[in-house]
Amino acid sequence: MPGTANLAIYQGDDYAADILVFEADGTTPADLTGYTAQAEIRTQAGDSCANAAAIFTVTIVLPNTITIQLSHDQTKALTKATYVWDVQCINADGWITTLLAGQVMVTKEVTHVYGASR
Repeated sequence: MPGTANLAIYQGDDYAADILVFEADGTTPADLTGYTAQAEIRTQAGDSCANAAAIFTVTIVLPNTITIQLSHDQTKALTKATYVWDVQCINADGWITTLLAGQVMVTKEVTHVYGASR
């Protein structure tokens, strides 16, 4: 069963978070060598739509950190107040483990001017 982690995202901002992965004892860093990871935001659990609301850019930093990122363009497209998300690790044999899952709370942006010039 995955752990629970709720995300708070401000619409139109860049978003990044680090996920530290540990062995079952909770203190030994997991070795993610040879693993890949994926994470998505969807409108609801079990969403059968082919397109996710947002797909995180996911990077594994050895030995045990998964970094998830969304660009401001991606968060700008999050127009609902709540979504769901999860992050999965896949080992070299294709074994998938969902590490975390939860809600995404989106705060609507105020400023709509993008870019350095105004």
